[in-house]
Amino acid sequence: MMPPEFGATPWGRAWGRTVEPTSMARPNPLLPRARTLARNTTTVVVAGVGHVEAEVTVSGQVCRVRIDLPLWPDETQAEAGRLIAGAMAEHRGLVAGDLPDTLEVDLTQHAISIAVPPEARRGECTCRARTRPCVHILATIYALAQLVDERPALAVELRSTPTKTTVTADPGWVALSDLDPAGFYGD
Repeated sequence: MMPPEFGATPWGRAWGRTVEPTSMARPNPLLPRARTLARNTTTVVVAGVGHVEAEVTVSGQVCRVRIDLPLWPDETQAEAGRLIAGAMAEHRGLVAGDLPDTLEVDLTQHAISIAVPPEARRGECTCRARTRPCVHILATIYALAQLVDERPALAVELRSTPTKTTVTADPGWVALSDLDPAGFYGD
């Protein structure tokens, strides 16, 4: 069985559930098109503290999407920081940007939401669709779920201020951007 394309990890799944909640009375007819757009034409330009920006191209037209996300309150950030520090101490050697899946369970048990439900986020799109969220906003959330699957630490970064809750990289790893290509192999 192949893993799901959107939400292969608990971190991405949390974001996927915001567009595909199990409590839906009927399926949203925009979701198949949104998944196709996320798969083929959505480029997340910025995903950082409190917002996501993307460009979704449909029939040569680029729609710009911005989704603003509320940050965790100070107490929540402090509790998340404590849980993250404990989980990272237990799982030394993780690749930079990765988080243990058990941390998602711990955060959920402490009522710390990873993903932002539709009613708590604000999405804007340059399209003319009257329905909100439009297919472009939904595609952006699917693309975000994929990014979070690839780098779970992004789920925490989206909701917290950098000084309050940080996910530290393994000290044995060096970011490629920190290396000087000219001197990497010596003289």
